[in-house]
Amino acid sequence: MKKNKILLTAVLSLLTLASISCSKDGKECAKDVAGSYDGTLVMSVSGTNYGTFDMVVDVKSTSDDQVSMTIPAFGEGHMAMPELTVTNVDVDKDGSTYTLKKDQFTITVNEVPYKGSINGTVKDGKLTFTSPVTPGAMPMAVDLNFTTK
Repeated sequence: MKKNKILLTAVLSLLTLASISCSKDGKECAKDVAGSYDGTLVMSVSGTNYGTFDMVVDVKSTSDDQVSMTIPAFGEGHMAMPELTVTNVDVDKDGSTYTLKKDQFTITVNEVPYKGSINGTVKDGKLTFTSPVTPGAMPMAVDLNFTTK
């Protein structure tokens, strides 16, 4: 009888934990990170800083476990970057931290392909991410590092 109570308590505890976490099994994570994040983006190439830009990055829930992320246009001259909206960014949760990840994307703007990836987190309402983006035939990536203010 005592073993049954312990087993029942363990099963109920696991079910409770499973119901408050989210992952690719259909539980909703994306709605928890959707919003507008006011922050600073640092643009660099091969370790050389090419500017710091204040901006708002919009994150929109597109399914239970995916979001789209819109990085507004920034920079100028030959270092100008257009608005980039990255779709199908996977969202997962571990404790109180949400992970945002897109291993590979290609966005074409004015016939120029922008290839890259995004890796980030949302914790305590703050978004941080890194995104190396290679515009067109550029031989190296433009590194984008965003942090919420």
